[in-house]
Amino acid sequence: MPVLNYAIAHFERLQSRLGLSPKVRRVGWILFLLFVGWLDYSMPPEVASAPFYLVALIPIAFIEPIWACLAYSLLAAIIYFSADVLSLPGTITMIYPYWRAFARLISFTLISTAISLLIGERRRLVLSEQALHEKAEELEEKNRALEKSLRELKRLQEELVAKERRAATAEAINSATYEIEKPLISISVLVEDLARSVQRHEDIHPLVEKIAERVRDTEAILKSIREIRRAERA
Repeated sequence: MPVLNYAIAHFERLQSRLGLSPKVRRVGWILFLLFVGWLDYSMPPEVASAPFYLVALIPIAFIEPIWACLAYSLLAAIIYFSADVLSLPGTITMIYPYWRAFARLISFTLISTAISLLIGERRRLVLSEQALHEKAEELEEKNRALEKSLRELKRLQEELVAKERRAATAEAINSATYEIEKPLISISVLVEDLARSVQRHEDIHPLVEKIAERVRDTEAILKSIREIRRAERA
């Protein structure tokens, strides 16, 4: 497989560097096969010529689709037959050159189409791997976005809980403040009345003053709590 991958990559790089259109490229393959046929015609009959055609058909199989491989295999067999007959004109009336051309057609077709199918399947596998890799990256990106959304949701939930807790605490403080204020007001009034009543008794008056002072301190504390709550609302 590494050798096949290297060969595919090499032919694809070569094709991209040449930058030929499909029409020009296919005309070039035809000229290449004709050149191979001329070599076959020029070689002595005892030299095996089939490998020369395979040298042309194998690169074709790496680049062209299977239907083109079939067409080029047929063309190679015709050129092979023509070179064979032209080299030995007397054999045109015999069955031998036709049989050899047919055998070459079968071998050329099998080899070129098998390579073309293998290359096509390998390309589809590579595309599938790329698609799977892209899907995996997309899923990973969505997973990261989901984790970010979950973290944001958790943060908002914590903020909501904290706000509800602060609101509940504020409500409890307000309620407690209100509950404290009611008896405190009554105590303050009573202390004032008591202070006026005991002004003539010097021994009781300091005690009443201390009670009034504590009441004022409590009122100051409640006032501070109310100011803090107003600042928090703002």
